[in-house]
Amino acid sequence: MKNLPTTPLENEYWRQVKRITWRLLGVWVALILSVVLFIPLLGITVYGVPLSYWVISSVLLLSFLGLVACYAWFMDRLELKFKRAVENNRNPSGDRHEKQHRRGGKTPL
Repeated sequence: MKNLPTTPLENEYWRQVKRITWRLLGVWVALILSVVLFIPLLGITVYGVPLSYWVISSVLLLSFLGLVACYAWFMDRLELKFKRAVENNRNPSGDRHEKQHRRGGKTPL
């Protein structure tokens, strides 16, 4: 299959995907570093276990799930904005497998 040149709309789409991904990754790293570096300095224990254990085991897990939900929400909005420009611009005119592309790669019966 020959590679088609990318359009400016596709380039803008992928630029925004990277921006969203890097920002959410930065938030995740900041959360982890803040817990690992600053919570142990407080010296608080809950039921004889350091507070950092409780935060790492529960709060960071929930924050990760929240970041995954944010990523899905941002990507849904981005795809609506671009109206799936990447998929629509990839199929050249006269493509014999256009129906296959629209079904997500499933072959016809």
